Amino acid sequence: MDEVVREPEDSPFGASVLRKVTVRLVPLLVVGYIVSYIDRINIGFAKFGMDKAFGMSATQYGFVAGIFFVGYILAEVPSNIAMTRVGARIWLSRILVTWGIIAAATAFAPNFTTVCVLRFLLGVAEAGFFPGIIVYLTRWYPNAQRAKVISTVMVAIPLASVLGGPLNGWILSAFDGALGLSGWRWVFVVGGVPAIVLGVLFFLTLTDSPERARWLEDSEKAWLTGLLAAEEAERAVRAPAGHRAALKDKRVVALCAAYFLLLCGAYPLTYWMPSVIKQAGHGLSSFQIGWLSAVPFLLAAICMFLTGRVIRDERSSRPVLIALAISVVAFAVTAAELSAPAVALAAITVATMAAQTAKPLFWAVPTSYLAGVGAASGIALINSLGNAAGFVSPYAFGWIQDASHGDTGLAMGVMILANVGALLVLAAVAVRARGRRISVGEPVPGVGA
Repeated sequence: MDEVVREPEDSPFGASVLRKVTVRLVPLLVVGYIVSYIDRINIGFAKFGMDKAFGMSATQYGFVAGIFFVGYILAEVPSNIAMTRVGARIWLSRILVTWGIIAAATAFAPNFTTVCVLRFLLGVAEAGFFPGIIVYLTRWYPNAQRAKVISTVMVAIPLASVLGGPLNGWILSAFDGALGLSGWRWVFVVGGVPAIVLGVLFFLTLTDSPERARWLEDSEKAWLTGLLAAEEAERAVRAPAGHRAALKDKRVVALCAAYFLLLCGAYPLTYWMPSVIKQAGHGLSSFQIGWLSAVPFLLAAICMFLTGRVIRDERSSRPVLIALAISVVAFAVTAAELSAPAVALAAITVATMAAQTAKPLFWAVPTSYLAGVGAASGIALINSLGNAAGFVSPYAFGWIQDASHGDTGLAMGVMILANVGALLVLAAVAVRARGRRISVGEPVPGVGA
């Protein structure tokens, strides 16, 4: 048994154990996150009917799209702390069921105010799902495997847009008037029901930790538990100890700012992509817009998956800096060439690939630094404050469009400036970490150059 416990993770035995874990857990997490993201972004397609039903302006749409994140931010840290107490299996299942009910209920909203209230409650219900998954993965995967598995799970983001675009475009056209409901209302029904079903599957399938996994052999449990415990102890030496220390940690605060700016550059893509494509390609139907909206996200999914497998230093910030730099250039080209549909579509595709790939690359940084219960609260804080971008950037995008009489290129300045800011903050954190490493004479986990 002791010889097995000492097996390295890249040995045939170690690879076999991690492969078994991946097959058991990752597909379900990916599907859950796909449904989560579809429920979050389908309002981008429902907008085409809601603006007529409720007389929404672009600013009001930006508000109703963003109010989700007010509830999300308020409930995020408490949700992750609760998960550490009741276990991931129960808590993630609860999140899925409650948000599925609220998402489906949005279909029956009688007015704009009710939609705003339900979107806020949807944010409260979904809070903790993504950071809960990140923390959950740290309990199953060693450091060297984490960038790859996080990239795999976060492929769900562009895949949700790939599936959600054509699906929602089809629902708007095919379901309009069915059972007396407008097509935009069916978008919410079809998005909400699968979350409830998945909540039941999560409860029946997930296991909280390796030592509780009946589907692992005793030797496999001992090997994985020992490896993870050793890495956790190494991180704990420098990581903030406890929830309160993590929430006040300067590096955590800096990463909150970086993630906020990173998402400010990404979220308008999610909510305004259909509108940008509609402007660039004149006369397109809802179904055609849906399919064209899927192309950039499909290529982004491929890019995220492949990038996660070529990263050699899971603690380095260099890959995310490169992704952000590419996105800045591509966004600028898109904004300048909206009058040339082919160029604009090619540029926004590259921008989407880079901006989406930057997300999992970013998460390799805090997960290699935080440890213990501080990881739950620290990761939740980074994600919650970062996701304030989900309110700020779509709202700012809509406000600029209204103020500029529909100038989408000018509104895209929100994404360009945000990604420049994220790049500068992460670069500053990396330089500071490098200076500390040189002065101390030893590696500093969390942020590499």
